[in-house]
Amino acid sequence: MTGSLRRALPTAPDGSLPARHRAMQHASHRWVEVAGADVLVVDPDAEQPELRDAMAGHGVHLTWVSSTTDALVAYGRTEPRTVVVAVGTPGLAPVDFVTAIRRHGAPYVIASGDSLTDPAAGVLLVAGACAWLPRPYAAADLWDVLATSPYATEGHGRVVVGPLELDAAAYRVAFAGRRLPDLPLKEFELLRALMLRCPDVVSDADLLAALWGTDAGTHGTRTIAMHVTRLRTRLGGVAAVRRVRGRGYALTVED
Repeated sequence: MTGSLRRALPTAPDGSLPARHRAMQHASHRWVEVAGADVLVVDPDAEQPELRDAMAGHGVHLTWVSSTTDALVAYGRTEPRTVVVAVGTPGLAPVDFVTAIRRHGAPYVIASGDSLTDPAAGVLLVAGACAWLPRPYAAADLWDVLATSPYATEGHGRVVVGPLELDAAAYRVAFAGRRLPDLPLKEFELLRALMLRCPDVVSDADLLAALWGTDAGTHGTRTIAMHVTRLRTRLGGVAAVRRVRGRGYALTVED
Protein backbone atom coordinates (compact mmCIF):
# COMPACT_ATOMS: atom_id res chain seq x y z
CA MET A 1 0.00 0.00 0.00
CA THR A 2 2.84 2.33 -0.83
CA GLY A 3 1.76 5.98 -0.69
CA SER A 4 -1.72 5.13 0.49
CA LEU A 5 -3.72 7.07 3.01
CA ARG A 6 -3.54 4.14 5.43
CA ARG A 7 0.25 4.24 5.45
CA ALA A 8 0.23 7.95 6.27
CA LEU A 9 -2.00 7.49 9.32
CA PRO A 10 -1.09 6.20 12.82
CA THR A 11 -2.61 2.94 13.98
CA ALA A 12 -3.93 1.74 17.32
CA PRO A 13 -2.10 -1.10 19.19
CA ASP A 14 -4.37 -3.67 17.53
CA GLY A 15 -3.43 -2.34 14.08
CA SER A 16 -6.75 -0.59 13.43
CA LEU A 17 -7.17 3.05 12.52
CA PRO A 18 -8.37 5.49 15.23
CA ALA A 19 -11.93 6.76 14.73
CA ARG A 20 -10.84 10.22 13.52
CA HIS A 21 -8.58 8.72 10.87
CA ARG A 22 -11.20 6.23 9.75
CA ALA A 23 -13.38 9.27 9.09
CA MET A 24 -10.54 10.82 7.08
CA GLN A 25 -10.31 7.62 5.04
CA HIS A 26 -14.04 7.66 4.31
CA ALA A 27 -13.72 11.31 3.28
CA SER A 28 -10.98 10.34 0.84
CA HIS A 29 -13.36 7.93 -0.88
CA ARG A 30 -16.02 10.65 -1.21
CA TRP A 31 -13.50 13.05 -2.74
CA VAL A 32 -12.28 10.67 -5.39
CA GLU A 33 -15.82 9.59 -6.26
CA VAL A 34 -16.60 13.21 -7.12
CA ALA A 35 -13.34 14.47 -8.57
CA GLY A 36 -10.78 11.68 -8.75
CA ALA A 37 -9.60 9.49 -11.59
CA ASP A 38 -12.01 6.60 -12.05
CA VAL A 39 -10.78 3.08 -12.79
CA LEU A 40 -13.31 0.40 -13.73
CA VAL A 41 -12.30 -3.08 -12.53
CA VAL A 42 -14.14 -5.94 -14.25
CA ASP A 43 -13.42 -9.05 -12.19
CA PRO A 44 -15.64 -11.88 -10.89
CA ASP A 45 -13.71 -12.15 -7.62
CA ALA A 46 -14.80 -10.23 -4.55
CA GLU A 47 -13.68 -6.61 -4.35
CA GLN A 48 -10.42 -6.06 -2.43
CA PRO A 49 -11.12 -3.37 0.22
CA GLU A 50 -7.41 -2.86 0.90
CA LEU A 51 -6.83 -2.13 -2.78
CA ARG A 52 -9.72 0.34 -2.83
CA ASP A 53 -8.34 2.11 0.27
CA ALA A 54 -4.81 2.29 -1.09
CA MET A 55 -5.88 3.73 -4.42
CA ALA A 56 -8.16 6.26 -2.72
CA GLY A 57 -5.05 7.61 -1.04
CA HIS A 58 -3.69 8.27 -4.53
CA GLY A 59 -6.90 10.04 -5.54
CA VAL A 60 -8.08 7.10 -7.67
CA HIS A 61 -11.60 5.74 -7.32
CA LEU A 62 -12.22 2.08 -8.15
CA THR A 63 -15.57 0.97 -9.55
CA TRP A 64 -15.68 -2.82 -9.23
CA VAL A 65 -18.15 -5.02 -11.13
CA SER A 66 -18.26 -8.81 -11.42
CA SER A 67 -19.44 -9.28 -15.01
CA THR A 68 -18.83 -7.69 -18.39
CA THR A 69 -22.57 -7.11 -18.71
CA ASP A 70 -22.56 -4.92 -15.60
CA ALA A 71 -19.32 -3.40 -16.85
CA LEU A 72 -21.00 -2.05 -19.99
CA VAL A 73 -23.50 -0.20 -17.80
CA ALA A 74 -20.79 1.06 -15.46
CA TYR A 75 -18.65 2.17 -18.40
CA GLY A 76 -21.44 4.28 -19.80
CA ARG A 77 -22.19 5.75 -16.37
CA THR A 78 -18.67 6.58 -15.15
CA GLU A 79 -16.81 7.03 -18.48
CA PRO A 80 -13.54 5.79 -16.94
CA ARG A 81 -10.25 6.47 -18.66
CA THR A 82 -8.83 3.17 -17.42
CA VAL A 83 -10.47 -0.28 -17.43
CA VAL A 84 -9.02 -3.44 -15.86
CA VAL A 85 -10.50 -6.62 -17.38
CA ALA A 86 -9.88 -10.07 -15.91
CA VAL A 87 -9.74 -13.02 -18.29
CA GLY A 88 -12.62 -15.40 -17.76
CA THR A 89 -15.05 -12.76 -16.49
CA PRO A 90 -18.65 -13.97 -17.08
CA GLY A 91 -21.14 -12.25 -19.34
CA LEU A 92 -20.08 -10.92 -22.72
CA ALA A 93 -16.74 -12.47 -23.70
CA PRO A 94 -13.97 -10.18 -22.33
CA VAL A 95 -12.49 -9.75 -25.81
CA ASP A 96 -15.88 -8.62 -27.15
CA PHE A 97 -16.28 -6.27 -24.17
CA VAL A 98 -12.90 -4.67 -24.88
CA THR A 99 -13.76 -4.33 -28.56
CA ALA A 100 -17.12 -2.71 -27.67
CA ILE A 101 -15.77 -0.07 -25.29
CA ARG A 102 -12.98 0.86 -27.67
CA ARG A 103 -15.61 1.65 -30.30
CA HIS A 104 -17.04 4.31 -27.98
CA GLY A 105 -13.85 5.89 -26.67
CA ALA A 106 -10.15 5.38 -26.10
CA PRO A 107 -9.85 3.93 -22.59
CA TYR A 108 -6.56 2.58 -21.33
CA VAL A 109 -7.33 -1.14 -21.06
CA ILE A 110 -5.38 -3.37 -18.68
CA ALA A 111 -5.76 -7.14 -19.00
CA SER A 112 -5.47 -9.16 -15.80
CA GLY A 113 -5.25 -12.80 -14.83
CA ASP A 114 -3.30 -15.48 -13.03
CA SER A 115 -0.69 -15.90 -15.75
CA LEU A 116 0.44 -13.93 -18.75
CA THR A 117 0.97 -17.25 -20.54
CA ASP A 118 -2.82 -17.85 -20.53
CA PRO A 119 -3.90 -17.81 -24.21
CA ALA A 120 -6.92 -15.66 -23.20
CA ALA A 121 -4.50 -12.97 -22.02
CA GLY A 122 -2.92 -12.79 -25.45
CA VAL A 123 -6.33 -12.45 -27.07
CA LEU A 124 -7.15 -9.46 -24.84
CA LEU A 125 -3.84 -7.81 -25.64
CA VAL A 126 -4.46 -8.25 -29.36
CA ALA A 127 -7.99 -6.85 -28.93
CA GLY A 128 -6.66 -3.59 -27.51
CA ALA A 129 -5.40 -4.11 -23.96
CA CYS A 130 -2.22 -2.08 -23.44
CA ALA A 131 -0.83 -3.62 -20.24
CA TRP A 132 -0.95 -6.70 -18.04
CA LEU A 133 -1.69 -6.92 -14.30
CA PRO A 134 -1.37 -10.12 -12.22
CA ARG A 135 -4.15 -11.25 -9.89
CA PRO A 136 -4.79 -10.90 -7.01
CA TYR A 137 -4.10 -7.21 -7.39
CA ALA A 138 -1.44 -5.37 -5.42
CA ALA A 139 -1.82 -1.62 -4.98
CA ALA A 140 1.83 -0.99 -5.89
CA ASP A 141 1.47 -3.00 -9.12
CA LEU A 142 -1.72 -1.20 -10.15
CA TRP A 143 -0.23 2.19 -9.34
CA ASP A 144 2.89 1.42 -11.39
CA VAL A 145 0.73 0.56 -14.41
CA LEU A 146 -1.44 3.65 -13.98
CA ALA A 147 1.61 5.89 -13.56
CA THR A 148 2.87 4.88 -17.00
CA SER A 149 -0.50 5.17 -18.74
CA PRO A 150 -1.34 8.06 -21.10
CA TYR A 151 -3.84 9.34 -18.53
CA ALA A 152 -1.92 10.72 -15.57
CA THR A 153 -3.54 9.95 -12.23
CA GLU A 154 -0.72 11.11 -9.99
CA GLY A 155 -2.13 14.59 -9.39
CA HIS A 156 -5.59 13.57 -8.18
CA GLY A 157 -4.52 13.17 -4.56
CA ARG A 158 -2.90 16.60 -4.59
CA VAL A 159 -4.53 19.93 -5.40
CA VAL A 160 -2.56 23.13 -6.02
CA VAL A 161 -3.98 26.63 -6.45
CA GLY A 162 -1.22 29.19 -6.76
CA PRO A 163 0.92 28.99 -3.60
CA LEU A 164 -1.75 26.96 -1.76
CA GLU A 165 -1.25 23.19 -1.81
CA LEU A 166 -3.43 20.44 -0.33
CA ASP A 167 -2.29 16.80 -0.15
CA ALA A 168 -5.16 14.41 0.64
CA ALA A 169 -2.92 11.37 1.20
CA ALA A 170 -0.69 13.15 3.75
CA TYR A 171 -3.56 15.22 5.20
CA ARG A 172 -1.45 18.34 4.71
CA VAL A 173 -2.07 21.95 3.67
CA ALA A 174 0.80 24.28 2.83
CA PHE A 175 1.13 27.87 1.62
CA ALA A 176 4.25 28.90 -0.31
CA GLY A 177 5.94 25.76 0.95
CA ARG A 178 5.13 26.40 4.61
CA ARG A 179 2.89 23.82 6.24
CA LEU A 180 -0.21 25.28 7.86
CA PRO A 181 -1.64 23.96 11.15
CA ASP A 182 -3.74 20.85 10.58
CA LEU A 183 -7.38 21.62 9.79
CA PRO A 184 -10.26 19.73 11.40
CA LEU A 185 -11.66 17.13 9.03
CA LYS A 186 -14.70 19.07 7.79
CA GLU A 187 -12.71 22.24 7.14
CA PHE A 188 -10.13 20.14 5.29
CA GLU A 189 -12.85 18.61 3.13
CA LEU A 190 -14.40 22.01 2.53
CA LEU A 191 -11.10 23.55 1.46
CA ARG A 192 -10.40 20.71 -0.94
CA ALA A 193 -13.84 20.99 -2.53
CA LEU A 194 -13.32 24.73 -3.05
CA MET A 195 -9.78 24.29 -4.39
CA LEU A 196 -10.90 21.69 -6.93
CA ARG A 197 -13.23 24.26 -8.52
CA CYS A 198 -11.25 27.44 -7.84
CA PRO A 199 -11.94 30.15 -8.94
CA ASP A 200 -15.43 28.93 -9.87
CA VAL A 201 -18.38 28.99 -7.49
CA VAL A 202 -19.22 25.69 -5.75
CA SER A 203 -22.93 25.27 -5.09
CA ASP A 204 -24.33 24.50 -1.66
CA ALA A 205 -25.56 21.14 -2.98
CA ASP A 206 -22.08 20.17 -4.20
CA LEU A 207 -20.50 21.21 -0.90
CA LEU A 208 -23.05 19.18 1.05
CA ALA A 209 -22.23 16.15 -1.10
CA ALA A 210 -18.48 16.68 -0.70
CA LEU A 211 -18.69 16.96 3.09
CA TRP A 212 -21.37 14.38 3.93
CA GLY A 213 -21.89 12.17 0.88
CA THR A 214 -25.07 10.16 1.16
CA ASP A 215 -25.85 11.84 4.50
CA ALA A 216 -26.01 15.28 2.88
CA GLY A 217 -29.78 15.42 3.33
CA THR A 218 -29.39 15.59 7.10
CA HIS A 219 -27.46 18.88 6.89
CA GLY A 220 -28.28 22.31 5.53
CA THR A 221 -26.75 25.55 4.30
CA ARG A 222 -26.41 26.89 7.83
CA THR A 223 -24.03 24.07 8.64
CA ILE A 224 -21.94 24.92 5.58
CA ALA A 225 -21.89 28.58 6.61
CA MET A 226 -20.61 27.58 10.05
CA HIS A 227 -17.73 25.56 8.58
CA VAL A 228 -16.92 28.36 6.12
CA THR A 229 -16.61 30.82 9.00
CA ARG A 230 -14.25 28.48 10.83
CA LEU A 231 -12.20 27.84 7.69
CA ARG A 232 -11.76 31.56 7.04
CA THR A 233 -10.34 31.97 10.53
CA ARG A 234 -8.00 29.00 10.24
CA LEU A 235 -6.63 30.09 6.87
CA GLY A 236 -5.41 33.28 8.47
CA GLY A 237 -5.68 35.44 5.37
CA VAL A 238 -3.74 33.24 2.93
CA ALA A 239 -7.00 32.58 1.09
CA ALA A 240 -10.49 34.05 1.15
CA VAL A 241 -13.84 32.27 0.90
CA ARG A 242 -16.59 34.48 -0.47
CA ARG A 243 -20.30 33.84 -0.47
CA VAL A 244 -22.16 34.32 -3.76
CA ARG A 245 -25.77 34.77 -2.72
CA GLY A 246 -28.08 32.19 -4.22
CA ARG A 247 -25.23 30.22 -5.78
CA GLY A 248 -22.62 29.02 -3.29
CA TYR A 249 -19.02 29.76 -2.28
CA ALA A 250 -15.80 30.51 -4.14
CA LEU A 251 -12.16 30.47 -3.07
CA THR A 252 -9.65 33.23 -3.78
CA VAL A 253 -5.98 32.56 -3.03
CA GLU A 254 -3.54 35.35 -2.26
CA ASP A 255 -0.50 35.54 -4.56
